[in-house]
Amino acid sequence: MTRYALGIVGVLAFSGLTLAGPIDMFEEKEKDFGVSPKGTILVHYFRFTNNTKETVTLGQPRVSCGCVTPALSKNQVAPGETAAVIAYMDTRRIPNAGVTKTVIVFVPFQSPTFEEVSLKVTTVTRDDLLMSPDVLAFGSVTKGKGAKASTKVTFTSDPNWTVNKATSTGAYVTPEFKLVSRNGTIVTYDVTATLDKDCPAGNWTSDVYLETSNSAVAKLRIPVTVNVTVPVAATPEAVTFGNVKVGTPAEQKLTIQGTAPFKILEVKGADDEVTVKIDKDSALPVHTLTIAAHPKAAGGFARTVEIVTDNKERPSVIVQVTGKVIEK
Repeated sequence: MTRYALGIVGVLAFSGLTLAGPIDMFEEKEKDFGVSPKGTILVHYFRFTNNTKETVTLGQPRVSCGCVTPALSKNQVAPGETAAVIAYMDTRRIPNAGVTKTVIVFVPFQSPTFEEVSLKVTTVTRDDLLMSPDVLAFGSVTKGKGAKASTKVTFTSDPNWTVNKATSTGAYVTPEFKLVSRNGTIVTYDVTATLDKDCPAGNWTSDVYLETSNSAVAKLRIPVTVNVTVPVAATPEAVTFGNVKVGTPAEQKLTIQGTAPFKILEVKGADDEVTVKIDKDSALPVHTLTIAAHPKAAGGFARTVEIVTDNKERPSVIVQVTGKVIEK
């Protein structure tokens, strides 16, 4: 605080490596959403990494129930890249509340060899359970700031219902709860999640779980989402030239982006072999820098380039620049 094979027996030689199949690329194959309020949209990312030496191509997934809509983050995944099969489960389209609903997502791996992987999503919907909102969404948070997000959880079938414990799967999210009201059989709790200011930058998801006194809703899941941003960031985070011939200049672009306009005051760590050109000296939300390599001898180079800015929250950005120099 975020994979596929059917009917395989034994070991399959896949993309030049000895693997059991594409299913082993996945971090997980099943997601149990637990008990969910009827009417919510449940979302899960089945992430996988292409650990082969060839590009993997995926076809359009199919499902065993129309209450789930599948999607792919990308349909071609290069070696070493990570992608996801996304399952959107619409609880409004599950006809019977209080019954376990499991849906299979079939994902075809079309090349370099064809195989189909099965993924599962499961939930039990309740029409006597309400969450408003149904996600603890922090939104966009600047790194180092921390934040809070709240939701109200209501159970309408038990006058003695209590929430006894709240836990989080995210190391940087701390949940707490308090009773808001108890009117007849309707009981409402306020659940608040606090995001630690040390949460690293990135798009993160986790879950808060409530343990309650009623066996029908003994454990409730509340999804958590946050996008932690840094005041100034470099894309890419490191510049790699690969093979560069002696005496042949090469260039790459580096983007420095901020949450507000800023100036680049100075660049440190460059020299006559690795130069850095700034686009403009005015305050802009995005700067494009040109990093050029001027290789003089075979071997390689490595530079630590520091981009100094006038942003008080992040006055400098460090970028590693490397390359291998070969003879002409």
